[in-house]
Amino acid sequence: MNSISRTVAALACVFGLAWSGAAAAAPVQVNIGIVTAPAFVHTLSAEKFKEVLDKALPGKYDVVIHNSGALGSETQVLQQLQLGTVQMCVCTTGPVEAFVPEIKAIEMPFLFSSYEQTDKVLDGPIGQDLLKRFGKAGLVGMHFEDNGFRNLTNSKRAIREPADVKGMKIRTMESPTHLAIWRDIGANPTPMAWPITTQLQQGVLDGQENPISVISAAKLNEVGQKYLTLTRHVYSALVFVGSKAFFDKLPPADQQAFMTAAAQASTFGRNYVRSNEAKQLAALEAAGMQVVTNPDLAAFRAKTEPVYASLTGDTKKIVDEIRKSEK
Repeated sequence: MNSISRTVAALACVFGLAWSGAAAAAPVQVNIGIVTAPAFVHTLSAEKFKEVLDKALPGKYDVVIHNSGALGSETQVLQQLQLGTVQMCVCTTGPVEAFVPEIKAIEMPFLFSSYEQTDKVLDGPIGQDLLKRFGKAGLVGMHFEDNGFRNLTNSKRAIREPADVKGMKIRTMESPTHLAIWRDIGANPTPMAWPITTQLQQGVLDGQENPISVISAAKLNEVGQKYLTLTRHVYSALVFVGSKAFFDKLPPADQQAFMTAAAQASTFGRNYVRSNEAKQLAALEAAGMQVVTNPDLAAFRAKTEPVYASLTGDTKKIVDEIRKSEK
């Protein structure tokens, strides 16, 4: 090999090593799937997660937040997590029931009475046990946060008792438990992925049920939802969920950084929902929404009691433990 050839070979080696180093240093993309728009707590808490992880592991991971259903419905995103094609999501626990059946325990009607109780349950042994159960579905349960207590809106009339809901077409999450709740109340429940703005505008749906934070962020008062009833019938948790296929490949220290970031983001999300709820409700009322603040909750509870009668196995045990936590 002559001197020119040796020089070319040396340069190729140097550039090859440089390219290899650059490639090794390229951040790993972490895609987070969210069905709601940027103004919702789902995205806001995901942004907090990104901020915390970037500080903990600067330049190592590129967190990309796909909101507004860009990656599909919550059910579809959870399926993509199982496959490892999406790395994380922030979703409501309702659709998780199809993957982790025991999660329905925290979706029971009128089970929780306060945020203090939900924190005690979800941050304690019961919540930690539920998160561990995600693993058998190829998922990683990272941390619970708030969506809020769910309330009923509709375009027809003020709702004060179950009889007022009879026959109404009410959108629910894609969850057997939520369908059962509204069938027992007397509505015509319709499972449908979010968003549902068009269906509400066109009158395909009479109403829907969601926390105040969602009703406010989605501006449902502007799409025909004239009436709001504070039923607080189900506590609606959000949960940071990871892909087990992705997490299993992470170094242990990085796994811990992800979990810590999810915990901090969840605390941020809880604070956001709780601190804004009263003023969001006041703003909805000021905008013309008619609010029923004291419906006949005893009658609603009585109507939904059959949902509890259907519980069996571990789910029933978890619900019994949650009920004990209130005492």
